[in-house]
Amino acid sequence: MRWRVLLVDDDHHIRIMLKAFLETRGYRVELAVNGQDALTKLGEADYDIVVVDYNMPEVDGLEVLRHTRQSWPSLPVVLMTGGGGSAITARAIVELGAEACLLKPFDLQTLDKTQAEALSPQLKPLIA
Repeated sequence: MRWRVLLVDDDHHIRIMLKAFLETRGYRVELAVNGQDALTKLGEADYDIVVVDYNMPEVDGLEVLRHTRQSWPSLPVVLMTGGGGSAITARAIVELGAEACLLKPFDLQTLDKTQAEALSPQLKPLIA
């Protein structure tokens, strides 16, 4: 089975790099350019997991997480944060319902492992 990922980041280069990597790992990846685009796409299609940047203008990753928890409570969400993100921020994000929070910069294998664990039946919150 190929897992369907909604990947959300306002940085074009990060979106393209992560998409290419995830596709080599067998995921089907759809891109959203910002939080509003993500909310629209979530309403239009089914996804197995959402990977979203925390720090975006207008609708940030936390708002995407909140909306996802309200509308699709069992849909795994992994947030990515950088630029001042800390382990404290990551713990708070997990407490708000994210399956994991990745602190940038992270290596691609960490993303792969985090997604695999988030999609597994024995789901455990992670901070990477």
